Amino acid sequence: MASIIESRSAQDISETPPNTVALIGVVLAGVSSALCLLLFSMADQMPDNVTEFQQLETGTPGQLRLLILGCSTAVLTLVAFILCLIGLVIPDRRRVLACLGTCLSGCILLGVFGTLLIGAWMNPPLRDTELNDSSISPSVNEPSINPSSISSSPAKKSATAAPPL
Repeated sequence: MASIIESRSAQDISETPPNTVALIGVVLAGVSSALCLLLFSMADQMPDNVTEFQQLETGTPGQLRLLILGCSTAVLTLVAFILCLIGLVIPDRRRVLACLGTCLSGCILLGVFGTLLIGAWMNPPLRDTELNDSSISPSVNEPSINPSSISSSPAKKSATAAPPL
């Protein structure tokens, strides 16, 4: 009888319990990668030309679906990454799933943030000089100033000034 108890305790000690936190993280990372592929396919249906894209009405259902899908993908990826990191830290658990989930969700996060950084690097913000040099037409309420009507002599200024009301 003692040998049976010793063999069972040896088997219990050698077997590590499953890492359910990492398993949940891997499942969420898989769902997130599927949503990311769906997001790319939906973004591919958007207009390619900048002028066509600007002519779209704000708040169209397609843009709203794209925004919701992108936000849910980002949240799921962050949750999966955090769960897999927690799965790596839990003692006496298998770490294979935690490593797999961390790598998968980390690649998705690096891809998304890398794309954002590259896009920001390729399209720097406009400087003040570029804003002033652009061909922005004056608004209807603002009067246009003719440079030839501006003079330096005080006599001309008083003659061209509007009479007080």
